[in-house]
Amino acid sequence: MDALSIEEKSGLKAALHPFLVECEEKFGMSEEQFEEEKNKGVDANIDPCFMSCFLKNAEFFDSKGMLDVEKTTEFMKANIQSEDALQIFDQITEECSKVNDEEVSDGDEGCDRAQLLFKCIVEVKKKASVFETRQTS
Repeated sequence: MDALSIEEKSGLKAALHPFLVECEEKFGMSEEQFEEEKNKGVDANIDPCFMSCFLKNAEFFDSKGMLDVEKTTEFMKANIQSEDALQIFDQITEECSKVNDEEVSDGDEGCDRAQLLFKCIVEVKKKASVFETRQTS
């Protein structure tokens, strides 16, 4: 699923970079390592607390470790022009906002919820890829 143009990917990466920096230092994971692991999908070996740190810095998670759909949507709409990518993003927010209803063991930390969100995003993107493949064949 590559609904984003190279320019949009680059712009999105640049917009998200400042939010990763503090977490890189705190958790000892470089942006390159994060990207590499993220691309592994469900097999990614990313500290869930690193993900929570990033999501909170970007204000995608609030201070209670809950997904803030409104702020996340505002950010994405400001940084993505592709209608296809925005449709997939809408699918992700619709399906993955349920992570806010899940019981987690770490309270406001958001580490457990970040891991649930990552898994959900991977699954939705996988389904979107299958759907796109079917449409074009």
